[in-house]
Amino acid sequence: MEAWIYTAPEEPEPAGAEELARMVSDLGFAPRRVTPLNGSLRPEGDGASSDRPPELALVLGDLGLCARLECDEDLGDVPLLVAVPGEELASTAAIDEGHELIVLPVDGAELAARIGRARRRVKGIDGDDIVRVGTLEVNLATYQVAVDGRPIDFTYMEYELLKFLVTHPNRAFSREALLSRVWGFDYYGGARTVDVHIRRVRSKLGTEHAARIKTVRSVGYRFEKESE
Repeated sequence: MEAWIYTAPEEPEPAGAEELARMVSDLGFAPRRVTPLNGSLRPEGDGASSDRPPELALVLGDLGLCARLECDEDLGDVPLLVAVPGEELASTAAIDEGHELIVLPVDGAELAARIGRARRRVKGIDGDDIVRVGTLEVNLATYQVAVDGRPIDFTYMEYELLKFLVTHPNRAFSREALLSRVWGFDYYGGARTVDVHIRRVRSKLGTEHAARIKTVRSVGYRFEKESE
């Protein structure tokens, strides 16, 4: 799981940035520094895995990035935390930005709690890495799915599709977007691949939860937290 840490170009790195990256790593994320250049919000250079959005984004020192991230088609639904040095808190509007505010310096326990709050707010992910929607549980750590406590057997790609939908609820995705975000940019399968996997996922979820996966005419699919 990657966490992208944004810092302002041509500005000194904020105090505490190095320690923040270390604590993010200790929590199981792979931190990647991002300094937006030429308008890009993606990492650059060797080893950059910018083909898929990160699990988490943190902004340090450039609050103008928050609006750009929220408007980005791929990054707009990434949990966003804003980190501000304590001495700058009174003079900044950061409290109105992002999904959670971190005041630096921060200890590991508080950081973990605020990351958990941001992830629950955006994607419904509990602290134990389980997404719960009614009686449906999707375990992001063990790749297991259960309904009413009963394990459901999914293939790897069926699970990946369901995981993506439940962690991006109430938002419509085209078939092309699902191919890109779930199968990857290097996958050349057609839209029928998505339709076939959607049918299989629905059939395994059962009537109650299958109804949460809505077909959006002429677009694609949307997962709704509240079933009809």
